[in-house]
Amino acid sequence: MSRTSHANGAPVTVVGGSATGLYAATLLAEAGRDVRVLEGSEEYAPDARTLIVTRRMKDLPGDPGDQSIVNIINRFELLTDGRAATIELDEPDLVIERSTLLHGMVERARAAGVDLQMGNRVRTLKANGTGGVTLGIGSNGATRDVLAHTVVGADGTFSCVAKAAGWPPLETVPLIQAIVRLPDDLPPDTTRVWFHPEDTPYFYWLIPESPERGALGLIGEDGPAAGRCLERFLERHQFEPIEFQAARIPCYRRWVQPQRRLGDTDIYLVGDAAAQVKVTTVGGIVTGFRGALGVAESILHGRTAAFRQLKRELDWHRLLRRSLGRFRQADYELLLDVLNPGTHGVLGTYTRDEAGRILARLCLAQPRLILLALRTLVLPPDRPSTV
Repeated sequence: MSRTSHANGAPVTVVGGSATGLYAATLLAEAGRDVRVLEGSEEYAPDARTLIVTRRMKDLPGDPGDQSIVNIINRFELLTDGRAATIELDEPDLVIERSTLLHGMVERARAAGVDLQMGNRVRTLKANGTGGVTLGIGSNGATRDVLAHTVVGADGTFSCVAKAAGWPPLETVPLIQAIVRLPDDLPPDTTRVWFHPEDTPYFYWLIPESPERGALGLIGEDGPAAGRCLERFLERHQFEPIEFQAARIPCYRRWVQPQRRLGDTDIYLVGDAAAQVKVTTVGGIVTGFRGALGVAESILHGRTAAFRQLKRELDWHRLLRRSLGRFRQADYELLLDVLNPGTHGVLGTYTRDEAGRILARLCLAQPRLILLALRTLVLPPDRPSTV
């Protein structure tokens, strides 16, 4: 990592008012740096989306994260083809409302002294040859050039900063969910998960956001196909959609180096722009905040420990996704059959943001899981599903 930025104390320009961009900006401003955030929207009105995160969320953004909590989850029900398992959590998961989180992040950023400039959409970025980079910004129907010396690209999956600085485009997957009324047999502190590999290599979920309503959705590989699968699932289980929410989520295939030089300027990526997303669940809030912490530490102190830790975590999720992506129906049935009290304890104790610890302890608690994982990783997809 270059030490230029933290050595000269140059102002930092964050492109994109995402949660991770605002968090990185806040950390830098609270450390005494001058920071501006360029956000393309004229008004800050992020789309609503119901998300579930682990308790590790509480260790990162502070009050804004707490303000966004709409429900807590104490257990998971795992279902597949007549089989079921219930995982009791030692500490609850948190259901948050994305737009509330973002508004809270804006308030904290401004309180720290961050200059949030609305209606400033970055369209181009190029080295200017005289020091720094030039950002071409669309604002009020006109285009103007702005000089920047340290740039953080927090402008999402299809990042303009990443494209201009030479990062390759990211692969994405569709996420689609419907807000529905909770069924009578589902407590509001319980998330229900269905495994249907004929529909999706991921899963369906129903996450309660209140005692009355929840978000039911899936991650697919093709947008229209995922939409049709969700429609069939809603009809099969007699759910009436109240509204729909959707997004394209970056898919972590390999570590995206979050910093590079353009001319004499340090350019960073954070959050979705750097595919800092758990590929097992395509959850990116906690990992994105960890990426923002890495950006701030690198700019302020030249440290890269947070990045190394995040890379290890994301690589563990990639390994697990590679195995789960080849699961057939019989594999999920076997998985639920072999879960024992020891594995229930592991799953209840460790969070999805501790994939390495979970995998090691699951294999100790139930060695048959090692054979199941090895078969899906090594043998061809049409192998028999017995252990």
